[in-house]
Formats: sequence, structure tokens, C-alpha cells
Amino acid sequence: MIALDLFCGAGGASKGIADCGFEVIGVDNSPGLNYPYEYYCEDAVEFRAMGLDDFDFIWASPPCQAYS
Repeated sequence: MIALDLFCGAGGASKGIADCGFEVIGVDNSPGLNYPYEYYCEDAVEFRAMGLDDFDFIWASPPCQAYS
């Protein structure tokens, strides 16, 4: 099973997803995050627009600094 973690950051949510048995692919626009799984340094919204059919599970946790 393959999971997509949009706005993955350093991979906190990805770790939990991987612990549940998923292969995790992360997407974030910040380089050098030391992300421990397959990683794409891209805009998550643009990546999503390319299609999501290959993923069994999708997690998205966009930054919310303006509201917290």
C-alpha cells in the first residue's frame, strides 16, 4: 500500500503512516528537511494536480501559522 503525505515537513505524520505498513511518499516545498522516506521537493497543490490515483491513502497537513 502506498501513502502520500502532502506538506510532509520532516516526516512526523509519515512515521505513523509508515508504522501502519504503508510505503510513504512525501511532498513539501522546503528543501533539506532530512525526510526519511521517498521525497519530492515540490509545491503540494501542484503535485496533487498531477493525479492521485496511484495512492491508497493521502494525508495533507498544510501549515496553519496564520490561524494558530
